[in-house]
Amino acid sequence: MKGVTIRSVSSQVCGLSDIDFSLNRGEVALIELEEGREHTPLAALAQGLINPDQGHVFFNGEDWAQMGATRQSQNRGRIRRVFEHYGWISNLDVMENLCLSECYHSGRDLKDVQEEACGLARRFGIDPIPDARPTRVHNMVLRKLEWVRAFVGTPDLIILERPFFGAPKADFQKLIEVVCEVTHRGVSVLWCSDDVRIKGCRELANARWFRMDGEKIAVA
Repeated sequence: MKGVTIRSVSSQVCGLSDIDFSLNRGEVALIELEEGREHTPLAALAQGLINPDQGHVFFNGEDWAQMGATRQSQNRGRIRRVFEHYGWISNLDVMENLCLSECYHSGRDLKDVQEEACGLARRFGIDPIPDARPTRVHNMVLRKLEWVRAFVGTPDLIILERPFFGAPKADFQKLIEVVCEVTHRGVSVLWCSDDVRIKGCRELANARWFRMDGEKIAVA
């Protein structure tokens, strides 16, 4: 993000002012949010889903605003996201949700993707994956399944928005372990959270720490 400014469109979404921010391969950027504070548009900007009022947002060296629709779709296929709130396609079952993006963008065999999803789910304490649509799955389980979906495949960027919201506290370390593994493979992670436990996490040796300071991103 270079000189990015975006005005707040509602009382629930904060604005950003003249943001200069970058994230390298294999790096974690932890952005501390104030507990209960309104949502930030960082994830949507990073995915090119919204354009800033001023400035430019780049992904793998390309300006989102200068890409055509096909190229935008291809690049978004290189990004995974744990949404702060509900982020499921309701007319697909859970497994279809977990595999859709990876199968569509990578062309991998469905069975191969399903096996990877099942392996990740077991690591997060889910076995088997529920054979149901998301609306029929307990919120706590659904939150951990969002983790599964985010780590399937080999994305370039994973965005975690308050990923522990609604998740069991006992599973904190499990998510940290998988984050460390993917960053060692060169995946970048943008992590926005108000969970103070992250500050004491020594495993994230390749992390840079920031905090939201009004409409600015400050070094923590």
